[in-house]
Amino acid sequence: MRNDSHGFTIKELFAVMFIIMALSFCLLPFGRTGGRPTTRRMACQMHLKQLGLAMHIYHDAHGVLPQAVGGTGAGGNENRLNGLVALLPYLEETRLFDQIMQGEPPGGPAPWDLNYAPWQAEVQLFRCPAAGDTVVDRDYRWTSYAFCIGDVASDIHHLPQARGAFAPGLSTRFDEIGDGLSQTIFMSEIRPPDGRRTIGQIAVNLPRNVLDDVGICQQLVDASNRYYRNDVSLHTYGRGYNWADGAAGPGLVNTILPPNSPSCAVGGIEAVDGIYSAGSHHPGGCQVLLGDASVQMISERIDCGDLGAAPLKLDKAAAEVERRASPYGVWGALGTANGNEEIDDDY
Repeated sequence: MRNDSHGFTIKELFAVMFIIMALSFCLLPFGRTGGRPTTRRMACQMHLKQLGLAMHIYHDAHGVLPQAVGGTGAGGNENRLNGLVALLPYLEETRLFDQIMQGEPPGGPAPWDLNYAPWQAEVQLFRCPAAGDTVVDRDYRWTSYAFCIGDVASDIHHLPQARGAFAPGLSTRFDEIGDGLSQTIFMSEIRPPDGRRTIGQIAVNLPRNVLDDVGICQQLVDASNRYYRNDVSLHTYGRGYNWADGAAGPGLVNTILPPNSPSCAVGGIEAVDGIYSAGSHHPGGCQVLLGDASVQMISERIDCGDLGAAPLKLDKAAAEVERRASPYGVWGALGTANGNEEIDDDY
């Protein structure tokens, strides 16, 4: 039986929140010194907020969250579609979504197919305005946002269960996020590359010992922590270079190294295991989308616990690993969905 009470539904509540955010954005001090970076950060925050609201509507419609990476397999899109594709109809991009789903092949070809028109579409909501003056499209259309898979670095594309809110090929329900929506990261900013700068680039073809010693990844940058060393091989395009591709390099984040740290691909260039760090064009940190559709600024100095600890490896026969506390402090705890960590609100 339908409840005819006049209380807010969750969709109406999110709509009110969105209107308040929009009004706040309009009242920003555009003419003051420093106003432009603040305005851009606020606009980026609004984009993340809209993505969060879209996820809630998607969950209402399907009973689960979209897969961070999915698709139609070999001969189709090679199971590499970014979860952003599934969110398109909930972001007023129904025409683009229908073009993808009704095309040939249905669901589109591999996301690296440069001849497929939908993959060349520019979706402004997927881009943080703070990056607008420094990033140029090269072959593909980039994004500033990536799905969070928690504090795992091994078997990223074949996880037996989700450690974070998302995992390639797996769908998560809200009631499976035991740590609570307000304390679980859904998405994070990533920064498209700018030369050899640490933020936004990926060191590639690294040895497997990186998966047991994340300090190796940290050692690939110079003393300033701002640039990769000249002897380090880098990805041709870098983080977020293709919004349609959900592989780790362009589309995923793990909460191991703090924001604005290097990223390291093991044994390949992008669809491989490794450390994939968050980052942004905002000074001092990056913004993250939490499961309750709120957005928080995370400092690059956030507590990351024991960076000497090896990332956990999930085992099909050991489901309890999924519920183990993260060794990576507050940052790792925010990335897990069921780590049962206690997180101080003042992070």
